[in-house]
Amino acid sequence: MPTVIKIIHRLEDSVLVAMVLAMIGLAISQIWLRNFHDSGISWADNALRVMVLWLAMIGAMIATRERNHIAIDVLKIYASKRGKRVLAMLASASTAVICYIGAWYSGEFVLLEYEYSYAAFASVPAWLCEAIIPFGLAVIGWRFTLQFVMAMFWWDKLEVAQ
Repeated sequence: MPTVIKIIHRLEDSVLVAMVLAMIGLAISQIWLRNFHDSGISWADNALRVMVLWLAMIGAMIATRERNHIAIDVLKIYASKRGKRVLAMLASASTAVICYIGAWYSGEFVLLEYEYSYAAFASVPAWLCEAIIPFGLAVIGWRFTLQFVMAMFWWDKLEVAQ
């Protein structure tokens, strides 16, 4: 695997771990402040909601990268080797198209949020918090496109990877 791709994978993994640790730290701080000091961080709840969104999108990107995403294998059980290949190609292509459409429309949504410039929490613009949606969907779509190409041309190598 090329070094650039390894760096991207490590970056994704690092962001995911950092996000989980930050969420745990912020949630524990908020609980501690509320229960023992009758105070709290005013923006913490909204920040945690945004972090859950980012965590979900980055987790989905990693799951797609590792081919550990949710899949319905009812037809795959009964299909021949050629049928499995066709099903894999169909599933990857249709999922990629859906992700690209979702990325397009969520990108338009983020642009509208940018124009109206609402704050999500602590003066952080909402569009910045929501930008992970089109980015994540585009990355997931790209990975499904690569899986389609792998199923089309390098099926034997793809079978080994599963």
